[in-house]
Amino acid sequence: MQTVGHDNLISFVARNAVVDVHYHQCFQLVVSLKLPFNSIIGGKSYENLKGFLVNQTVPHSCKAQETEVMIYFIDAESYQGWQMKEMLQGDPYAPIDVLLTGQDLQEIVDEYRNAEGLEAVQRVADNLLEKVLPNRRERNAREADERILKAIDYIEENLDNPLALEDISKEVYLSAERLRHLFVQETGIPFSQYILWKRIKTVLTQVVKGRQTMATAAVQNGFTDQAHFTRLFKRTFGVSAGSMLKNSRFVQFLQPAL
Repeated sequence: MQTVGHDNLISFVARNAVVDVHYHQCFQLVVSLKLPFNSIIGGKSYENLKGFLVNQTVPHSCKAQETEVMIYFIDAESYQGWQMKEMLQGDPYAPIDVLLTGQDLQEIVDEYRNAEGLEAVQRVADNLLEKVLPNRRERNAREADERILKAIDYIEENLDNPLALEDISKEVYLSAERLRHLFVQETGIPFSQYILWKRIKTVLTQVVKGRQTMATAAVQNGFTDQAHFTRLFKRTFGVSAGSMLKNSRFVQFLQPAL
């Protein structure tokens, strides 16, 4: 058996964030670095939250005005994602107070307050995730089915080309229906949604790193045009692509990694 990498995440600091109701196939961790904030999670309102871990496909929104929050989007098929799945045990969300002690939270807040420069803030992000997932460095990754690993590798290498379940099933010597079932079982994500998430991440990374304009990156990664990309981006993140990618007062990217 081979392994699935455990570094598939995007993390950043958002300032004065007001995010509409949205949902996605990954896990999301949000932690306040200053003041508590309000959210709606799974249709229920929560006030004065210090942070939360929200499950896959759970609709949620966030009003974090007058504060700054550390946000992580963590791929469901990654080792970190499987740890979070086990932590949630099917619940729609877990408040950060259940995952971290008050002392842990205060240490992160103090560390962020004293951080100078992007690298220092990145260390805060790493340390926070270490506190939430203290054992994540004790194993490199979880074991996974080699056929799904091969399918994932094929997808990664061909994101800029049309990707059909039937074509990939031939690459891994499975029927299309068996691959569809096994893919969800192994990754926790339907095949089509997995490809959509990877393509959005790729566009995000290319734009943040200054490699492409949003319009060019969107078309090169399988979206019909920029409007198609921005519509799906808003549904996934709850905020427009322009606001997240261009307004530095709203967001500071830390680790747009693939």
